Amino acid sequence: MSNKKYPYNDIPKTQDLKEMVDFCAKTYGDDTAFWYTKGKDEIRHSFKDVQADVYAMGTYLHSIGLKNAHIALVGENSYEWIVCYLAVICGGNVIVPVDKEQTPEDIQYVVEKSEATAIIHSKVYADKTDLCNVQKISMESFADYIAKGRELIAGGEKSFVDHKVDREVMAAIVFTSGTTSKPKGAMLTHKSLMTDAITSLMNLSIPKGTVLMLPLYHTFGFMAGVACQMLVGFPVFINSSLKKLLSDIKYAAPGHVSVVPMVLKVMYNKIWDNIRKQGKEKLVKTMIKVSNGLLKVGVDMRRVFFKQILDAFGGNLEMIISGGSALDEKYVAGFKELGITVTSGYGITECSPIVATMRTKHYAPASVGAVHPGVECRIKDGEIQIKGDIVFLGYYKDEEATKAAFDGEWFKTGDLGYLDDDGLLYISGREKNLIILSNGKNVSPEELEALLYDTIDEIEEVVVSGEDDHIVAEVYPAQVEEGADEVKDGIKAKITELNRKLPTFKKIVDVRFRNEEFPKTTTKKIKRK
Repeated sequence: MSNKKYPYNDIPKTQDLKEMVDFCAKTYGDDTAFWYTKGKDEIRHSFKDVQADVYAMGTYLHSIGLKNAHIALVGENSYEWIVCYLAVICGGNVIVPVDKEQTPEDIQYVVEKSEATAIIHSKVYADKTDLCNVQKISMESFADYIAKGRELIAGGEKSFVDHKVDREVMAAIVFTSGTTSKPKGAMLTHKSLMTDAITSLMNLSIPKGTVLMLPLYHTFGFMAGVACQMLVGFPVFINSSLKKLLSDIKYAAPGHVSVVPMVLKVMYNKIWDNIRKQGKEKLVKTMIKVSNGLLKVGVDMRRVFFKQILDAFGGNLEMIISGGSALDEKYVAGFKELGITVTSGYGITECSPIVATMRTKHYAPASVGAVHPGVECRIKDGEIQIKGDIVFLGYYKDEEATKAAFDGEWFKTGDLGYLDDDGLLYISGREKNLIILSNGKNVSPEELEALLYDTIDEIEEVVVSGEDDHIVAEVYPAQVEEGADEVKDGIKAKITELNRKLPTFKKIVDVRFRNEEFPKTTTKKIKRK
């Protein structure tokens, strides 16, 4: 199989999210758009249902005076959340998705910083809005809002129905999670969001059907789990909790899922835990060797050999898309041996958020894929910079931060990387995390962390930093029932061996151990000091 550039996929070119909702209702009609279980019942909503509910909810919001308003939205992933998001953004209002895991004080900060005058909330997260002195709209009465909106439309109310979207102006304020500082509100537009959905699908072909588990308040969750799926008419099963994720995947039998690396790792380890419990580890490893040999001569028997393993994921799973942070290549290789393609990409909230994705026939394992069509990427002083319709307008009410984020028309991502001769993008770390030594050498902590993860299985989590002009590795070791000291001694010995292969300035001088996981953001990224 060749691994070169090839034509992009042909994807519908809707101009904004409202046009997308209308296009989907007309094109996919009664096909299932979103579905989920409630108790023993299976609930399905068609693309026509989505359009009708979005129009009704949007009309209701207009009727209570919410026009040209900033409206916050907090709640668990749900059909109601999706409808409310689209109803706000498609009616001339500005949506402010709120991280449901934040404290009431943090939510108050986001609401006040974005100048929201109302907040839509689910019943579960109602208490977290107590500090917000704005109009409260509870999703608990969602059915009543829909009924009222439909009644208003039937009576001739057309303010939402007739609203013409301006795709160039601010439509969403999405706050960055921020691993080291206060979050900033990135201003996104219909143009940036719609362009990102279209170019993502042009770049990467996805199998039909998914299970939505990524948080919708995060732009990657909304993009991968809603916008991209709707554009191509694929059904989305809404997962209710991480505890039920694996059982939901088996029930919904999706063609692909989008996850964070942590979940990918859990899925892979679960496979091998089950294999070992059944006493079949030796057998499966033998079958993998046979399968790999057959693949070399063009014979693919993976979905036959490993049918029992694949059936645990519903039997249809062909692809796992990983996003949010670096991906360990051993999981890519491990899933591939079983017949599941693992693909990753690169994104950042300010770019709506997806910038690059691996393509089916144009990729390299260590890269994050090909930059999307129509998106310009350059490397300046080692930093990845982006220009194009997916780039945000700036940070809301923060001219200083906005000015610092741009070099002319180019958005400065703060990520370090490079492009190869074939147009594939590679990430090497974050500019602000660079360790600058007194000898003038610069060390990327992410590069050393990736090396440690790849070579030492006993490391569960690690953060590399600079201290007193030398390199320090703080390690959270894999937890074992006994022999913890032996595990630590083993890690130290392997780091000593690794140091022999590293340049002097990159050697890890000090190794420290911690007894608990590193604190993380709500998107599961380790918080760096």
